[in-house]
Amino acid sequence: MLVDRPPQDVWAVVTDLESHPRWRPALREFRQVSEGPLRVGSRIREVIAWRGREITLDDEVTALDPERRLGVRGRWSAAEFELDMELRPHTAGTSVTFDWTMRPLTLVMRVVTPFLRRTMRSATVEELEGLKAHVESGVPRSAETPQASPG
Repeated sequence: MLVDRPPQDVWAVVTDLESHPRWRPALREFRQVSEGPLRVGSRIREVIAWRGREITLDDEVTALDPERRLGVRGRWSAAEFELDMELRPHTAGTSVTFDWTMRPLTLVMRVVTPFLRRTMRSATVEELEGLKAHVESGVPRSAETPQASPG
């Protein structure tokens, strides 16, 4: 996905955890629950609405390379997942990739996971489109200029 903003603007949104529910359609909550600045090892609480119910995940930041990469590992009772988001400068702004894998932990999830692949791909596209729209609709930090006072 190409976002028409520089990596620092995309990164500002990606690392503003409380903004995630505004651009990730199924997300109800995404907030840091550990102390201190966001870093590898930070803990995140994630609540997703899925098929009429809420799933609460306990996440951990596994990679944090400013303006380049964010990795998160999460878990709930039925499965574990790993997410890797990469940002790369591009002549049209920023190229964003969003890859994730899921490991089922229960027999039911092992059976249904192959059938969920299309749903998972669709959700990933929705999240990337949401990120693009959210970043492009805001005033990019790198382009902010002081406004003249009325005079």
